Formats: sequence, C-alpha cells, structure tokens
Amino acid sequence: MFSINKKLGRAVLQATMVAGFGISSAAIADDDGHHLTPQDRLVTTIIDKSVIAGSLEHDAGGMLTRDAKGNVKFNYTGDVHSINSDKHTGELKGLGEKIGTIQGQAAFPIDFVNLSAGMNYLMGEMVAGNPVTFPQMPAVIPWTCNHCEMVVAGSTYVSIVDALDPVTGNPDMIAKFDAMLIGGADDALEAMRLEGRAFTGLTPASLDPVARTMSIRMAGCSAVVGVAGPHAGKLGTLCLNSTLTFNVSGANLNNIEQSRITAQGTSNCVTVLHTPTL
Repeated sequence: MFSINKKLGRAVLQATMVAGFGISSAAIADDDGHHLTPQDRLVTTIIDKSVIAGSLEHDAGGMLTRDAKGNVKFNYTGDVHSINSDKHTGELKGLGEKIGTIQGQAAFPIDFVNLSAGMNYLMGEMVAGNPVTFPQMPAVIPWTCNHCEMVVAGSTYVSIVDALDPVTGNPDMIAKFDAMLIGGADDALEAMRLEGRAFTGLTPASLDPVARTMSIRMAGCSAVVGVAGPHAGKLGTLCLNSTLTFNVSGANLNNIEQSRITAQGTSNCVTVLHTPTL
C-alpha cells in the first residue's frame, strides 16, 4: 500500500480533467478547501463594492463642461469595500473592510440632464399638490467613462481609455495594441471602453419629491488594465451594477446649461483579470 501527497493528488486530478476535456466545468478544491472551476484558476476574480459620491462638472462661469463628444462630465470619488454575502443565497448582507479607493469621470448625454430637469419640475408640482402626469420614459440612457482609476489591495487598475489614450496613455501598450488588433489602439479604445446604461425604463428605485431625489439603476462593462502592484500587467474586464441617488433640485428646464446635479450611491463590481498570452 502507498499514499499520495494531497496537493500532488489535486494537481494530477486537475491536469487530467483539463487534458481529457480541453476545459472542464467540474469544480476543484483549492488548498483552503474552496471549490473553483479550472476556468477560475486561469483568472483573478475580485468582487467588491464601491461607495461613491460625485457631481456634474462646470466651468468658471457655472456652465456645464463637455467632452469631445458633447457629453457632460460627472466626476466622482469613493471607497472600495469587500462584501459580506449569504453563502446560501448569495444575497448581499453588508460591507466588509475598506480595501481601496476609486475616482473617475463618467460621461452622460445631455438627455440625462434634460430628463433630470423634467423630473425636478414634476416633483415640484407633486409637492405643491398639483396633478401630475409623468411622460413616457426612455428605456435606457447610455453613458460611458472618460477616466477611472481603482486601487484595491495594493494593485492599481485603470480603464482601457486611460491606458490607450493617444496623448497620456501607455506608449508600450498602445504599440502592442496597434500591432495585434485590427484598427489598432484607437479602435480598441472605443470598442472596449465602458458601455453603460441607466435603466430609466425600470422606473426609479426610489423617488422623493420633497428632497428632489431619484435613485436610478445603472450597469455597464469595460476593459481594464493593471498598472501597479501585484496585478500589474494583467488585462481584464470590470462589470458594475449600481444604484445611484441623484439630487436633481439644481436641474432647471429653463437653464439647462447651468444645471447642477449631485449623486451618492454604490456600485457592485466584479473584476476579472488574466495575464496576456500574446
């Protein structure tokens, strides 16, 4: 009779499964007894929650500033926390430790400001006791990210738009994307940037006419790059699923360009990274 080292046995089992099936969906226990699929061992997965606050950007004259595509700029900052979830249901139960920070700039079409101003007006009518008929809402309002930097557990990640910016981006990465992709780094920047949507068609998660706030469900995904720390050099994706409470009391239908909108909320994020193979 003979015995086999447990770690060696697990390694042999994993190698056998991968070799026999190409990629298997069967779960394998790691050294801590947790179960992961072979695919999970190919990547680094981080699940966390960002608690953020932000506001629309204005110039010195109080007018809304726009990016090159005409979108209004929304600057935000926040803290990143680990999460506590119910192991039986997966339901979020609480925030864990603060494990990092996040800061960036979202970009919204002017339609979002117009909608916010309209909602501000209607909520004012509700408070005044006047009858209100809400107009039909758009199913979604698209939005994107002009900049994002997230520091989590000693690693720094930036959005693909930061990494491939033709002026301030990483020259080596731009050259690599130019060489390996159809359309090069310029097309990659646009194709892999955050594609976000505000799901206005779901109706607000909350509506407070007195405070002039509305909570909107939002989601989106972007390519990201590890630029410092233990995960420097890794590429991957970040998908967010958030609820933001917008204060629209400063959004004015008669003066859209000087509208002021602030927001506070949370973003549930999943970041999945891998080491480039090409």
